[in-house]
Amino acid sequence: MNAEAVCGRDGGAVKMLTSPTRLLLLIAVMTSTPIRFVYFDLGNILVAFDREVAARNVAELFHANPTEVELAFVNEIMHDSGLQNQLETGLVSEAEFAEAIRKSFPGTMDPIDDAAILRAISDMFTPIETMTDVLGRVRQTGMPIGILSNTCQAHWSWVRSQSYGVLQGPFDVEVVSYEARSMKPDRMIYEVAEARARDINQAKPEEILFVDDREENVMAARQYGWNAEVCWGGATAEEVLVRYGVLPECRLITEPLGMSS
Repeated sequence: MNAEAVCGRDGGAVKMLTSPTRLLLLIAVMTSTPIRFVYFDLGNILVAFDREVAARNVAELFHANPTEVELAFVNEIMHDSGLQNQLETGLVSEAEFAEAIRKSFPGTMDPIDDAAILRAISDMFTPIETMTDVLGRVRQTGMPIGILSNTCQAHWSWVRSQSYGVLQGPFDVEVVSYEARSMKPDRMIYEVAEARARDINQAKPEEILFVDDREENVMAARQYGWNAEVCWGGATAEEVLVRYGVLPECRLITEPLGMSS
């Protein structure tokens, strides 16, 4: 078959070359209740992160060549103890967090300042570049979008200070746990996000779509009446957006000439 179908980013344009067939453009089937607002998680949807890198960064502040035991110790302090979660919900300040890290290394000769510790825990992100195009296409449809993330101020400030195209925005709403004083999957942060979406365009819970990499966060969103799917950035996120009618889908269907449409 010598033919070409081109779906424009608005889902509308079709270019046809010489062909013995008819090309039909099908737009993705919308959900029974059309989506009016999309929330994206930050980690593993818009940016990738590696906690092992953060642990090594912190360990290297106190020991030039940390051992595996020392790395495991830092992970235990930061994550297993719940200290990082406390930082991400605003239960401890950045100064209190840094002091807790310092106290875990009492033999350090030269004190490590707060800024160095916060920089060490934050320098672990890389952008998921394919999402830059996906977000651009969603914005072109006129769909309001937002970020809904469990994160601390140090992490949030770090990623926003980098030249990541995926975070250049604009985002209509940004809901982060350290400001909301609540972390997914707790109900409060979803209530905050829902109210913010409603302020934008009166979106109802059933008109909100949320994509997140953690099943417990997705299940909670569904319990609160949202549409939500587990995925990672890139193709999996795009597939969800197509399935919910946020982005158009182009399908090439052939019919012999002369058949009724």
